[in-house]
Amino acid sequence: MDLNYFYTFKEVVKWGSYTKTGEQLGYAQSSVTTQIKKLEDHFQVKLFERVGRKMRLTQSGEELYYYVNQILLLMDEAEERISNEHNLRGTLRIGTVESLAAYFITPYIKELKTRHPDLKILLESGLCPKLKEGVLEGAFDLAVVLDRYIDHPELTTIPIREETLVMIAPKNHRLQQLKEMNLQELEGETLILTEEGCPYRVLLEQLLMNETIQVKSVISFSSLEAIKQCVADDLGIAILPEIAARKEIESGKVTQIPFDHEEIRIYTQIVYQNKKWLTPPLSQLITSLKDNIKKNDE
Repeated sequence: MDLNYFYTFKEVVKWGSYTKTGEQLGYAQSSVTTQIKKLEDHFQVKLFERVGRKMRLTQSGEELYYYVNQILLLMDEAEERISNEHNLRGTLRIGTVESLAAYFITPYIKELKTRHPDLKILLESGLCPKLKEGVLEGAFDLAVVLDRYIDHPELTTIPIREETLVMIAPKNHRLQQLKEMNLQELEGETLILTEEGCPYRVLLEQLLMNETIQVKSVISFSSLEAIKQCVADDLGIAILPEIAARKEIESGKVTQIPFDHEEIRIYTQIVYQNKKWLTPPLSQLITSLKDNIKKNDE
């Protein structure tokens, strides 16, 4: 069995299209179709069914997808284990949240890429629950998340630092003059929040619920830039990691209002499977991120 068929199969699952897969891999559509047909003939099952314009896995296809992931992960591990520790090849899959991808992790990725120019680094952002699930399923080698402390029997968790959360409002907002803010002040305000499932959104909503505080309305965005722009445009107030709002606060585009509650504590942390073999690049990345703790403590 040609392993390239497995890579092609995985790309078809990702894109849901033979044509798109061919474009991404540099193959003709007929070549993609042929490779999938050879897999189906080998296993004597149908792997995909068409739903509208997309290709969807059959039940047999879903079972094969699980094993293909395991096989390709083992192949990457084998390649990394037998390679020279300098300029390693292979693929490193990292999951993180948007704020850390944009404002924290990129210098560490750049440093790793400088040490290993031929290493393929895939950085994917998402919500923390999905990232943790991705680590458990093997979709990510590790994740750098922004969440409450993660305690899971199958995961190793390394806290990096506690992240400061800030509440931002439009310029000249009525709350900006306060030295301390009672949560009751949020009664009747419009909140502009990240997607449902975001840890600090969940914690804020729980806090408001416990205090029986009714806000006027909630606007949700998946984009931090959209949230900050909406605040600047006087559509409401938002809570964000300080690293994501620092530039806008310093420039005066938005104003920071007092907000500090013990119930809302989140941490940047590394998570990976306990059984994960740490390749040299993974170990180097973890060490670099852990060094951030020492810098903060000094």
